[in-house]
Amino acid sequence: MAHEEPEPMPEDDLDWLGDEDSLTQAVDEEQLQDEAANAWLAAEEAYVPLDDGNGYLAVGGTDAGSIVSALPAGSSPVGKTTAPVVISRDDALRGDRPVYLVHRGARHANLLPIVMGDLHHKKGRSLTVGAVVSLPSAKASKNASFFDQASVAAMRIADPQCYRLDDKILRLPRNPIGKRALEYAPYLSCAEESDWLRQVMDAQRAVGANLLLTPGRALNPDDPQNSLDTAFQEADQFLALTERGERVALNLTIPSRWLAVGALRNRLLDEILDQDQFDVLYVRIQWAQTKAFAPTEDADLLMGIRRLANLCQDEGRSLLLPQTGITGWFALAHGATGYGLGVSGSEQCFAEYAFRRGRPGQQQAQRYFEKQMLHTIDSSSHDVVQLVPGYLGCDCLYCPSLFDAQPWSHPLAALHHIFSMGALTARVQEDSARGGRHAAVRRIVAAAKRWSSGLPPLGSGDVPRHLAVWDQAL
Repeated sequence: MAHEEPEPMPEDDLDWLGDEDSLTQAVDEEQLQDEAANAWLAAEEAYVPLDDGNGYLAVGGTDAGSIVSALPAGSSPVGKTTAPVVISRDDALRGDRPVYLVHRGARHANLLPIVMGDLHHKKGRSLTVGAVVSLPSAKASKNASFFDQASVAAMRIADPQCYRLDDKILRLPRNPIGKRALEYAPYLSCAEESDWLRQVMDAQRAVGANLLLTPGRALNPDDPQNSLDTAFQEADQFLALTERGERVALNLTIPSRWLAVGALRNRLLDEILDQDQFDVLYVRIQWAQTKAFAPTEDADLLMGIRRLANLCQDEGRSLLLPQTGITGWFALAHGATGYGLGVSGSEQCFAEYAFRRGRPGQQQAQRYFEKQMLHTIDSSSHDVVQLVPGYLGCDCLYCPSLFDAQPWSHPLAALHHIFSMGALTARVQEDSARGGRHAAVRRIVAAAKRWSSGLPPLGSGDVPRHLAVWDQAL
């Protein structure tokens, strides 16, 4: 597949396969300027006891998001609430509660454990928090440190991102495996070596992953059967290398055609049905996207996601949908166990790379997630929407500081987004007594569609067009 010369996608804030060090200077400058976000890191240490009395959850200070066995000297629990005990990986995969995977990206990674701990404290009885790191995007020590601090994560996934080897199948930027990626993930340079699968596995073990992923090379829709055969043979070999107590997810990376086109979809689902040695699937889907943070409106793709989720639910398998954002949330209605998102656009959707010429000096968009619309809009549109009768303001910890901050705080907007999507995920579980998760999602989508239909004119990218398609699909 031919590509034009890639440039960063303006305004969309897509960290295209970027590594952490490539953004270090920009991120450091951003943090120095963002006193509102830094205040969360400088907050006084605070702890709440766990339900079983065996440990404490840090809910304030630099350790926020971590579980400690005993209080530091001179500390005492705050408030009268307790936090749920972190369940095991295997209990999480049973899917009694939806799994909410938070992707560690290059931006604001040090703030993510704070919001993960906040979610576990307030919503952890209705959802399970998990964490995903990208092996080619950061040093192993930083990924391991992230897992250590975000110890509320019942599931820890170190994604090998071997799909970077498949730029003839996927739409990726030119040179998707850069110098830093090879340094952080040297297995990307030796896929032909006899011990390659062990290298991929050991890299995940080294940072503390408790759910191992098969390599996840991209499936080629133009050579479907050979591609499927190769992927599943490789997955079987990977499975054979596991040790006692380890658990493996079948990692698949697919262009959207595999789910949107009936013949391809049927072949894929039939093959998955035959692979009963894998009871956990981790499926990354690449689809076209015109604007960052915008969910898909493709009815055929949504039908494919629904069929995949239905199959996994019927067969008692756990389906995890990384990098899907609110589209992954929608899939909870059809049987998905969990989904993932992160701060940047590339962690909300594994979008097809598109060449877009940037404009010098262009500012990062000021986005705000409106849970009442199930949509991310520009801050100027938020100023309009909040004046509409019936508007429900956000009650998260981050919004008061966000709207007091000048200039706009991108980190606080990100924390609001991560928390709000987690709260929406918990709400699906909390409302599932009436007809299950499908009915809960249907009611939330229908309410969002009704309320959004009465809004004043907004910018074209701020109109939640996906709601009509979703409402029909439900």
